[in-house]
Formats: sequence, structure tokens, C-alpha cells
Amino acid sequence: MAATAAVAPAPRIGLVRHVGLGLYWLGTYFVVTPVYTILLQVQISQAVASHDTQNLVTGIATGIGGFLAMVIPPLVGHYSDRLHSRWGRRKPILVAGTLGIVLCLVFLRLAGSLPAIVVGFALVVAAINVASAAYVAVIPDTVHDAETGRASGFLGLFVQAGSVLSLITLLLMSKQHQLLNTYWILIAVLILTLIPSLWAMANVEEKRPAARVPLDLRKFLAPLWTGDFGWATFTRFLNTSAFYTTLPFLLFAFRDLLRVPDPANFTAVFELLVTATAIPFAILCGWLSDRYGRKIFVYVSGAISSLVLLFFMFGPSISPTVMLLFGVLYGIGYGTYTAVDWALCLDTLPDKANPAKDLGLFHVADALPRVGIPLLAGVVLFFFNQVQPLLGYRAIFLMAVVLYIAATVFVSRIRSVR
Repeated sequence: MAATAAVAPAPRIGLVRHVGLGLYWLGTYFVVTPVYTILLQVQISQAVASHDTQNLVTGIATGIGGFLAMVIPPLVGHYSDRLHSRWGRRKPILVAGTLGIVLCLVFLRLAGSLPAIVVGFALVVAAINVASAAYVAVIPDTVHDAETGRASGFLGLFVQAGSVLSLITLLLMSKQHQLLNTYWILIAVLILTLIPSLWAMANVEEKRPAARVPLDLRKFLAPLWTGDFGWATFTRFLNTSAFYTTLPFLLFAFRDLLRVPDPANFTAVFELLVTATAIPFAILCGWLSDRYGRKIFVYVSGAISSLVLLFFMFGPSISPTVMLLFGVLYGIGYGTYTAVDWALCLDTLPDKANPAKDLGLFHVADALPRVGIPLLAGVVLFFFNQVQPLLGYRAIFLMAVVLYIAATVFVSRIRSVR
């Protein structure tokens, strides 16, 4: 077994390269946001008439995708850390994964039956996670330790920008009654954002040695429950669980509980406001966290997000205008958290020379909630609505509040990060 060579800290990089590195994140979320939150639900609603069945199938589909998103990144990241090729250890996987995403989006667009929609969605999620498993490791490969907050802020910026631009596109296509043809635009944007990110990754991977150690499953998984990295991962798990308790069912909640007109368009506008508001806060709070610490931004985010969801539990007594204003407030909380999400991970990485596997494990904290939480929330929603109409929606909003509060408590256990 060859020992891993010591690796010097990455040099500081300029603004243009920061932007180049982050652009593929924009392309990824230009795909993820509309597929997860609008297009999947629209296609399911076209394939099955019963509202309760729509809720249940959405939970099942999202849960299947979440299982794939939990398993794929650590394994692909482990392989990426060990890959030797003339193009480095990240680019081949990133390019192959992107090609897979394109092919799977075509399949999902053409899917007409309920089984085909569920399978197509699962394939899209799988391909996205293959590409992302290699892509996320580029940041610790490239960025100086003193700039992790700034890099995390840029990642947050491009996550929100991708979501905003995709939702605007979705609204425009909906007005033209071409909603499902949004898939072709998603494909084009994904490919266009890949190119500058490949340029910004030039000569990065070759500078860092790939690890060459036998796979020991216990050691492979140990960072999930040990040290500050374990607490950072658990904090992310709680925040993501809160997010996915309501997100897959938001369109249905606006339609049934809050009784908004044209719920598909209203959901797109609401999410647009959330993400547009989050953009400046992601950049600002990421930069500030390099100076003032990360934890305070998790505390603020949890408090704001909990407040908004508690108000939504009151149901149709809230006007659509007030709901959109709450969307702006929720965007502040969301942007504040995404600014430091990756920074907490990068600050606590167990092996910064070979980060892809541990970043894949960190991604489990994002993917595992997609496995269990939408399925659990879908079941809660279904059965509580049988007990009393609309009670299920209030129950899942309350679940999300409890999870946000728990995240603000447990982030304090991270000792090495302010």
C-alpha cells in the first residue's frame, strides 16, 4: 500500500476562476430545481387523477431518487480519488455523468406512463449524482483554505441563480403552454455551463495524488459519525430533512391548504422569490463567515425558516400576497444557510488531499433525507388527511419546524469551527 503524499495548500485563485468553477453548479440546479419541484409533479398529475395518489407517488418517486443519491456519490467519489487518466481524476467522470444526464432528461421528457415517469426521474437523479460526485471535489482541490467561505458563498450563489433562472424559464414556457418542452432548455444550459467549469479545472487534479488503499467499509463510513465532520454532516442532514419534508408537496399544499389560484404558476413564482432573495445572502454571508464564523448563520437560518412554516400552518387565512412576502423571508433564511453549508464541510474534511469520498459521504446528509423524508411525509400527509381534511399538510409543516430547530441545536457541537 502506497502512502498518500503530503499536499501543499492550494493557491488563492481569482474571481474569474471562482466564477468558472461554480458555473456547472448553476447548470446542475437549473436541472434539479424544476425537475424535482414542478415537472415531476406535473407529469404525475397528468398520469393519475387522484390527488391522494399523486401525493403518494410523488413521495415514492422522490424516495427512490433519494436512495440513488445517497449510494452513488460516496462510491463514485471513492473511485474518483483513485482515478489516473490523462485528463485527471475528476473531468472524465464529470463529462460522462453530464452525458448521462442529457440522455436521461430526454427519456423523462418522452415518458408517458406512470412507471416510465418514475424510472426516468430515478435515472436523472442517478446521472446527476455521478457527475456531482466528481464535481464537488474540485473546490477543495482548487481553493485555498482561507477562501472556503468565499467558495461556499459562490456555490450558494450559483445554486440559487440556477434555480431562479430555471423557474423564470419554467414560467415563460408555461405561459406558452409548452411546460414539458422546458426539458430541452435544461439540456442546453447544462452543456453550456460545463464548458467554463472544465476550463477552470485545468491542471488541478494532476497536482494531487490519488489515494491507493484497500476499501475497508468501517473506515469508509467512519467519518459519518466521528469528529466535527460527523456533526457537520448531521447538521446538514437535519436542515435537508426539514427542506424535503415540505418541498415535494409544496405545489399540492398551495393548491389544497392555501387555496391559491393556478398553483403550478404560483409555486414557480414563490420558489423564484425564495431563490432570488437567497442569492445576495449566499454571497454576503459566505464572505462574512470567513471573518465571523459559520454557526451564527445556521442559527439565524433555522429561526427564520421555522417562523415562515409556522405561519403557513394557518392555511387559507393567509392571502397570496402575504405568502409571497413570506417567500422572501424564507429566501433570507435559505440563502443564509447555503452560504455556510459547504464551508462547514470543507473546514472539517478528514482528508483534504483526497476529498471526493468524504464529500460523497457529506452528500449522504443531503440524499438520505430524500430517501426517507418525502416517503415519510407522503405517508403522514396521506393518513392525516384521512383523519381530517388538510390536517396532513399542517403535520408536515410542523415536522419541518422541529427539524430546523434541531439543526440549530446540534451545530453547536462542532468544536473546531466558530
